Amino acid sequence: MTSPFALLYRLAEMLAAISMILILLLVGGGIVLRTAGFQLAGSDDLAAYCLVAIFFLALGPTYRHAEHIRVGLVIDRLPTAARKPLECLLTVLAALCTAWATWWLGRLVYDSHRFGDVAQGLLPVPLWIPQLSMVVGAAILLVALLEDLVRCARGLKPSYLEVSDQTADDQPLFER
Repeated sequence: MTSPFALLYRLAEMLAAISMILILLLVGGGIVLRTAGFQLAGSDDLAAYCLVAIFFLALGPTYRHAEHIRVGLVIDRLPTAARKPLECLLTVLAALCTAWATWWLGRLVYDSHRFGDVAQGLLPVPLWIPQLSMVVGAAILLVALLEDLVRCARGLKPSYLEVSDQTADDQPLFER
């Protein structure tokens, strides 16, 4: 299952991983410096911004890898003929909700930039900078959902079901 957006998803994964490494360096560096009698000012604020970046930037790639939690109590018990249209409908609903969230996150970033909002911690970071990762991550998830809508329109399985089918044989019995 190759995607025309595979590079975008990979880039989002890499940015989330870099954010995770930055948290390690900020927290670990703060601990080391504290033992030496110094303090890394604002490191907790920066680590929090990185945590938000990890969460949002990983949304799209996690969706594509079928790693989001799915509760299939109803849909898994439906016949295959009824399941496919319901999967497409649920993907439409997810795309609409994600588009709505992306729009309002974009407005938040725009307003933060327009009003010159600054963080209230030790470092006066313009808030639109860390907030931008939320918009980018939500937009990447929207791209992944729209890509699955195109797949549904073509009669193909959504990416998360295709990945699940490919990995079902590799999972231990207690994870199925």
